Amino acid sequence: MKKMMASLLVLGSMTLSLYAYSDSDRIVDMQTMELSMVKIQKGILYNDKEMVIKGIENLKQASIKVEVDKKQEMDYSAEFAKKQTENIIKYADKVKASIEANQKHAATTNYTKVLNQCVSCHNKIRKWN
Repeated sequence: MKKMMASLLVLGSMTLSLYAYSDSDRIVDMQTMELSMVKIQKGILYNDKEMVIKGIENLKQASIKVEVDKKQEMDYSAEFAKKQTENIIKYADKVKASIEANQKHAATTNYTKVLNQCVSCHNKIRKWN
């Protein structure tokens, strides 16, 4: 019985380790992030707090899932992307706080900071010119 339980445990852990974050997963998450940014901007322009908050929630969920290619983990890319994700979440929270306080200019300033984090990551990791 112990051998059967041990083999099931090993088999289960091997199955979980086979799942890898694929390029198609990354593309879907990046598209979600892009649509979230559009929703946030539209919400600010239309003075729709709920739209902004939903966009921020979607952005934060997708940005947490984005991973760097495992081949790049030996260089700065993984650490850089992690820091960009932390900054995106930090500035997104500031957008939310600003919009809830009816501070539209502060919300747009922090929205721009989120966008700058996105562009910075794409410049370094996605090799934009």
